[in-house]
Parts: sequence; C-alpha cells; structure tokens
Amino acid sequence: RNENKHYDIARRMVERGGRRDIFLGARECQGYVEPCSLSEGEGAYDNMNLSFGIMVHGITYPDEAVREEEKGKMTIRLWNAQMTGGVIHFPRPEECEIRHILRDAPQKQFVMDLNFKGLKEFEGGDLFGMAKDIG
Repeated sequence: RNENKHYDIARRMVERGGRRDIFLGARECQGYVEPCSLSEGEGAYDNMNLSFGIMVHGITYPDEAVREEEKGKMTIRLWNAQMTGGVIHFPRPEECEIRHILRDAPQKQFVMDLNFKGLKEFEGGDLFGMAKDIG
C-alpha cells in the first residue's frame, strides 16, 4: 500500500549489497549488487553485447494463464537472455515466446470455510499487528 516503503527497503538493500546472493541462471554466475547511476562515466560493459543463452524466465500458473492453450496447465517460460550495450532487458511474461507446458494443473478453487477464511481471521481486533481503532 505504501510505494515509498518498498522503494526505501530496496534502496537500503542495495546499499548493503543485497539481501541474498544473486546469480544469472546458475550458481556459478554470481554477481555483485552495488549502487550506481546509469550514464555516469564509462562502464565495463557499455560497448559490449553478450548472449547468456536460454534461461528460465518464470512459471505461469493455471490462474495466470492468458493463452488459451495454457489454461488449466502449469507452464514454464524461457527466454534468450541478451546484454546489449551493458543492459539486460527482461521481457514481460506475456512476451516470452519459448514456453513448455509442464503438466495439467486445474486452477485452485477457494471455498469459504473449507480452505479459505477471507478476512474472518482478522475479525475482533488485531489486523497485521495493528490495533483495530487507530486514532
């Protein structure tokens, strides 16, 4: 709900070197996290184009499927990772052309009181550790 909160968390993590180790595709391809400004001085990769090959982009779950042939299925998205001029542009999920259906996976149904409580679990007071009457 508070966009600035998430921005501040991300900024602090970059200043500290990140929360977890980062890697591109495989554990052997680790990277550093450090603050920088784009277009501020010459960078080591500014004039370089690299191909990292086919990598996993993410998983499309049955309830997120947009393509008709993927509805009711779990699909893995792949992409051909490229660095152009020192920048890796990540495509949006729907732009990934390489896809593989992993298995049939019907969309999970949420049934009140069976496997879903809604906001009932917060009735009577404490909502995320906050008092019910604020102010």
